[in-house]
Amino acid sequence: MKIQITLTCPQCKSTNIVKNGKKTKKQNYLCNACSRQFIGDHALSYKGAHSNTIALIIRMLVRGCGLREISVILGISLGKILKTLEGQQVALQPKRSFYDKLEVDEF
Repeated sequence: MKIQITLTCPQCKSTNIVKNGKKTKKQNYLCNACSRQFIGDHALSYKGAHSNTIALIIRMLVRGCGLREISVILGISLGKILKTLEGQQVALQPKRSFYDKLEVDEF
């Protein structure tokens, strides 16, 4: 029994793809439409490469999940989470401010 998988280019979504050698024992592909080179089964082998992973990481961080919890739940490395956190330029702003000024007592 043969299983046929149709590959599409991650950049231009074209199906005009040819094999382009092997890199670290994984098949490399080349898109003839946009000349993008990619590994076809990379998304299947490492969950951190999936397209919605960064959005999930950010959503879980905002909801209060810890870094190690996210790593275990999503099945990705702690380094991927830290790189995602470093690369974000989003500053969270509260919807409203409860106090204009705060006083702090000395301990």
